[in-house]
Amino acid sequence: MGAKINWYVAIAVGNSGWRAFSEQWGYLMHELTLLADGKAARWLVLFFEPSAGVIISYRLDRCGYLLFGSNWTAMRILFFPVILFLGLWSCRHEICWKAEVGKGLRIIHPTLGVVMHAEAIVGENCVLLGGNIIGGRKSIRRGELVVGNNVVLGVHACVLGPVKVGNRVQIGAGAVVVHDLADDAVAVGIPARPISERRVSA
Repeated sequence: MGAKINWYVAIAVGNSGWRAFSEQWGYLMHELTLLADGKAARWLVLFFEPSAGVIISYRLDRCGYLLFGSNWTAMRILFFPVILFLGLWSCRHEICWKAEVGKGLRIIHPTLGVVMHAEAIVGENCVLLGGNIIGGRKSIRRGELVVGNNVVLGVHACVLGPVKVGNRVQIGAGAVVVHDLADDAVAVGIPARPISERRVSA
């Protein structure tokens, strides 16, 4: 009886999640278009690139979670062949399907690895150069680990919450962010400190 209830819950959550599923699919298409860089010929080789594999793997996993909610953890067993294929196709990464990542995610060198906490909230147009961690120094709740829009993380840069990073922030290679960063900051070092704020005219 309990199993049947779980399936009914999954279906109900799935129906309410179709809009979110569609949104994620749109994000995926946008990100693949960015990788294609406006060149039709690149679509022929795009799916052999590690960056595409990681993004597709995360977005499809995220779609499953948005459709089925907490039931997705158990239901992933049913999709094990697909998940295994995506894992072999893409580079090794640990971007949790619960992490909320906005449109325009780009991973430049995914072979260096990417880790993203389940409670992370990341804005649009995030650029990860590779070897990046967006995680926590301790237990994190939703809303305590936030990265704004148009943020760039250099190679091996890490954001360790609880922390909030503003919009249009640039984080230097090897930096470790453990303190909040304001909009337009450029931060370097361990722990990362802002060295400047880029002035943006109104």
